[in-house]
Amino acid sequence: MEDLLVIGGGPAGAACALWAHQLGMRTLLLESGRLLGGLQRRSPYPNLWVPGVHGRTGQELAAQLQAHLGIAGVPYVTDSHVRSIARCHSLEGWQVECSFQRYQGRRLVIATGTLPKDGGFSESPTVGIGPGLSMERIEIGGKRVAILGGGDNAFDQARFALRRGARTVDIYCRREPRAQSSLRRDFPPQHVHVGPFKADQRTMTVNHAPYDVFGVQFGFVPTIPGDLQLPLRNGFIDVDRQGRVPGLPGIYAAGEVTNYWHPCVTTSYAQGIQVAKSIHHDLAAADRRPPRHAPERARSLSFNG
Repeated sequence: MEDLLVIGGGPAGAACALWAHQLGMRTLLLESGRLLGGLQRRSPYPNLWVPGVHGRTGQELAAQLQAHLGIAGVPYVTDSHVRSIARCHSLEGWQVECSFQRYQGRRLVIATGTLPKDGGFSESPTVGIGPGLSMERIEIGGKRVAILGGGDNAFDQARFALRRGARTVDIYCRREPRAQSSLRRDFPPQHVHVGPFKADQRTMTVNHAPYDVFGVQFGFVPTIPGDLQLPLRNGFIDVDRQGRVPGLPGIYAAGEVTNYWHPCVTTSYAQGIQVAKSIHHDLAAADRRPPRHAPERARSLSFNG
């Protein structure tokens, strides 16, 4: 039985597992994908916002993350798809059942991150969903591109499309754009359409206007593993300041899967580390407690000894 099972090998899960391991906890990281790194594996763009890694792409950052865990000796298992999570009463912990193996841990961290919303669209040779590789794989030189969504990623992808030689790029958003003002200033306002729109993938039209490529940038949804009923806030896992999931003793969550104030790579690192420290403190306190059914005299001796 491990002290800690961490589900998800993105920035939050990797940071949590690294710190837990180095704090002396028996730690195992479970990742559903073939490689660690989370959404950074989908990003071919240089990281301008992550301190200390200027000029390195998200993919390079993900590779460094996996290499660091390997050098530090943090145990991890890839291609490990979680099927169910259940309380293990006999061991006062949690059991995680994956495709080919069961694991048990005294504490459990859910750090499974998010995936781009598809909005009812399907990826195809002409439709990209989310930022990064999904859009970069599409040849857009000389083509008419419609970007659907009004956040930072929508405006980023629109600018990238223009730089890659798109013939025209239009942004469609149902409400006023949420993107940073600096991103909005860099894009021609006459090509930003605010209000109701109907995009049809079958005919490749938006409000009957024809396009060659759609970029679906509707934000992200949390990926919550197993069949455990978790408390949610605004669709994301609710946690307290220590990363604990209310009502489920021994379960924590970290990173973009939580209702965290500003989810990104750097805050995911920080939250993963905070959760590891919190669990280290909680396990130390639990190990100092007397056995649950010990006589009163034995408990007293335990505290005094």
